[in-house]
Amino acid sequence: MLNRWFARFKIDPDTLRQQKWFSLFGERLLAPALWQGGPRALSGAVAAGIFACWFPIPMHSLIAVGLALAFSLNLPLALLAVWFNNPLTLPFMYLYAYRTGCLVLHKTPEPFHLSWTLHWLEHEAATLVPPFLLGSLLLAVLTAATGGLLTLLLLRLGKLVRSR
Repeated sequence: MLNRWFARFKIDPDTLRQQKWFSLFGERLLAPALWQGGPRALSGAVAAGIFACWFPIPMHSLIAVGLALAFSLNLPLALLAVWFNNPLTLPFMYLYAYRTGCLVLHKTPEPFHLSWTLHWLEHEAATLVPPFLLGSLLLAVLTAATGGLLTLLLLRLGKLVRSR
């Protein structure tokens, strides 16, 4: 069932090999371990993709690929899970990360107005960035663990239902 679902997205080694950014990883993307469908590989891939999507940098997919390579996780699912962070969810995720960081640091969230000036970078960004980065890291760990555990639970439930 899961293989048919993945087949719709047509992520295969040849497609990734043709992408400019993924060529950094070379032939390691073709390792059979990265295309396996075991519970550990699938749940770890969801966790890696969700973890990567919380970082406030471009190219989240590269982080997910790196994690999939390092831990032999399912590469297509890790790339798919990165899209938890998309243009619709991004502002809410980052606002929640900032508020979480403020909560942990016992700071009051300040209203801010983004302007691309040197003055803003020197003064306001210095007070906004530390809570934002801390909140991003905490939420990355928490949501990755939750996503991985939920995926593992769903896979085991599916196996239990099919065995009946």
